[in-house]
Amino acid sequence: MGHTARQKTGRTAMIAQHDKPLQALREHYQQAMTEGDAAAKTCTLATVENGELSLRTLVLRELAERGPVIFINDSSPKWRALMTGGHSELLLFWPSQMRQYRLRGAWQLLEEDEMRRHWQHKPDGSKWLDHYYAQCQPQSSELADEDDLAAGIDDLRRAHTADDIPFSPNARGLRLQVDWLEHWSASPDGLHRRYRYQRDRVGQWRHQCLVP
Repeated sequence: MGHTARQKTGRTAMIAQHDKPLQALREHYQQAMTEGDAAAKTCTLATVENGELSLRTLVLRELAERGPVIFINDSSPKWRALMTGGHSELLLFWPSQMRQYRLRGAWQLLEEDEMRRHWQHKPDGSKWLDHYYAQCQPQSSELADEDDLAAGIDDLRRAHTADDIPFSPNARGLRLQVDWLEHWSASPDGLHRRYRYQRDRVGQWRHQCLVP
């Protein structure tokens, strides 16, 4: 392929990305998963509550056409921060590609039926913790003794077998309805690419090229 042809292909791909940035996001996510990038399964959630900024690394449960999905226990401080409609942002970074996405939008609560389907694939440790939060202590609360957590989990395990861990209603799922994103990708010459995308009132994406 000649230089001119490569330029045209690059421009065509960039136009497609500008028109459908969420599709480009999913394609880059699938690439990260295929390449075995460990960071593809995690994300960073930033919230602001009462003027305080908090950052947390979470498991990225899904990145489908309707948006990224995270699981949160409703005893967690971050649950309260998101439900009160405060400022929040989700960060995805894949070192294998040296690519970063910042995402903003409205959080949509997953229905219980959908959460029950997800529950079947949730690791046992996370299931026990959801029950611990509901029956013993809420997430992020202080332990009187470090052994209290293990003792509480052991009590829960004696009540249920690993093959029959019942669904805990305090296990919540949220999907981000993305209406703003920023895409940054590294370049060997240091002149990195950075674009901002935002939906307008009729649902069309508008983009701006930014100084990296």
